Amino acid sequence: MNWPATLIALAGLLMTALGAVHLLYTLRGQRLDPVDPALIAAMRRTPMHITQETDMWRAWLGFNASHSLGAIGFGTMLAGLAVSDVRLFAGHPLLAIWALAMAAGYLWIARACWFSVPRRGLLSALCLLAAGLLALLLR
Repeated sequence: MNWPATLIALAGLLMTALGAVHLLYTLRGQRLDPVDPALIAAMRRTPMHITQETDMWRAWLGFNASHSLGAIGFGTMLAGLAVSDVRLFAGHPLLAIWALAMAAGYLWIARACWFSVPRRGLLSALCLLAAGLLALLLR
């Protein structure tokens, strides 16, 4: 595997790992739960404006789980394309732009809403991806 493919695959693997850990923390344990148990109770008895079919707690779990699956899918796709044929990124500029926009979007959300661990991981993934795409372009 060449340098561009390696860098892009590492970016994808990092995104996949972040998504997998997030999914694990969403479904197991209390790491992503509010510290105040009264807030969890309030979320469980509060429906959403859009529907009475769910409550804020179940919606919170679903939002987190689907977010995790998105990161896992994005990272797996990046790594898979890098390993199978990294030239696809050079041959289809929109694919490279989309990948950079997705990684930058995750980083923007991390800076606005999250904490330092995912922010550093996403910054690292974006840097690896950008370096891999630049190395591919300069070949």
